[in-house]
Amino acid sequence: MALIEARGNMVSMDIGFNIIEKKEHSNEIFKDRISIVEFLRQVYREEEIPLNIAVFGIDNLLYYSKEPERISRKIGNILQDAANFFVRRYYIIQIVVEEKIEIVETSEKPRVNYKDKQFLLYPIFGRVKQVDFKHFIAPLNLQS
Repeated sequence: MALIEARGNMVSMDIGFNIIEKKEHSNEIFKDRISIVEFLRQVYREEEIPLNIAVFGIDNLLYYSKEPERISRKIGNILQDAANFFVRRYYIIQIVVEEKIEIVETSEKPRVNYKDKQFLLYPIFGRVKQVDFKHFIAPLNLQS
């Protein structure tokens, strides 16, 4: 996949889920912003969303949930079920992580450190590709 200039923004992001660390990419975050809960609601209902959108709060949602592994799988299932919705329009979606993204075993399976807990991104996005420092990408048509 070639990097393209995000429509209306001066940053280069690829079509797909761009998982970025807020601190490292603060000047690249899209102006259209939404919470993870609202994003999932709109995606589930196949409501129109901006082509370039920044999604906040995935780490916060997992942190405060009683069963983060189950919630991660649920988010992944919603995104997988919406594959046709996503690929129809070539969305560039930023998943903005508030604290740290780190590689432990392999760059294909990074984890998020938020406050005093760690969460794997694999149950949500599957294997990801590292694009740059603290920038990972997953395709719009996530595989189970």
